Amino acid sequence: MLSIGTLISNIAAWITTSTGTHEAVAVWLSMLVIAACAAVITVGVLALGWRYKALIVRNKQVRFAKIFIPYVPRIGFLSALRIPMPRFRFNLSGWRGLATSVGIVAAGFSLALTTVIATTSENPKIWPDSGASYQLPLIFGEKLPPDPEYPSQQSQTLQLNLGDNSRLDKLAFENMSLGKANLARCVDITYATTGVATTAFLHTGKISLLNVSAPTFVTTGAEISQLNLAGSIDGSSVTPTQDSTVPELVVNSDRGAGTFESKDSTVDRIVIKVTGSPKVGEIIFKNVNCSVGEWHISNVKAGLMEQDADSKFGNGTGIDVPSYTVSPGVKIRGGSTSGLVDRPINVR
Repeated sequence: MLSIGTLISNIAAWITTSTGTHEAVAVWLSMLVIAACAAVITVGVLALGWRYKALIVRNKQVRFAKIFIPYVPRIGFLSALRIPMPRFRFNLSGWRGLATSVGIVAAGFSLALTTVIATTSENPKIWPDSGASYQLPLIFGEKLPPDPEYPSQQSQTLQLNLGDNSRLDKLAFENMSLGKANLARCVDITYATTGVATTAFLHTGKISLLNVSAPTFVTTGAEISQLNLAGSIDGSSVTPTQDSTVPELVVNSDRGAGTFESKDSTVDRIVIKVTGSPKVGEIIFKNVNCSVGEWHISNVKAGLMEQDADSKFGNGTGIDVPSYTVSPGVKIRGGSTSGLVDRPINVR
């Protein structure tokens, strides 16, 4: 049954990414496809067995025992009232019989699959439900374990794993509230494991930070062709390394790409883990606000990274202590930071 569940998930993901069908509809369509295929195979095997029964049974004959039907007393008042009783006839010969058999078996498979899913204690997480890790472009996620500090609470993390073959046209987060007590990072774009720290990079044409906020901000280990920063910050250390060899990165082809959006939700944090060289046309954070933790971006190669004037970062330590850092590990070809304004800010 677990293998059937995995097959349903894979078919539903393909239907969603190929046709744009809603996730829930794609799940039921996948179930119908599997039920129909199982019915055809089952009836086909039975039909072949019956057709070539002489080759299967050694004595060349198939005999059935008598079937005794229990006697059911007649209900006299129905005859007296002359109530017409419906009669049904089924022609189970030839192609019509085969089609009827397939339909009956398919209905049975569908009912069985529906019952199993309905009675499952934990329904699968479907993007963008929190508390799960998603291997994009698949829409079904694996449930994350609770935070070790709070084992009694279910995880509310939204984690995305971008592998080497991942290709998305847009990854968007809008109108989201983040934060949890003692949280180190509220938004974390970084490598998946230490073994790929220097080789895994998220390639994107554009990163947009629009009206976002967090106590602190750090960008490191990135290559950005054009870096345009604005907004209000509670002290800054902006020291990127100018490198004329950083190319303009363009990710415009949407062939085989999917769109993933998360809107109007509350999670504790957003985590994007990178392996290999996934490609994303555009990454958008709009009206995403962190009450606790650091906004961290690393292992990114981007054509453009922009932050608008409505964004705010600060932890209340004053403008002489940086709350906003663009480290020397960030290589840029060009950009503008004249829109950054130092002023006391305490984001909570």
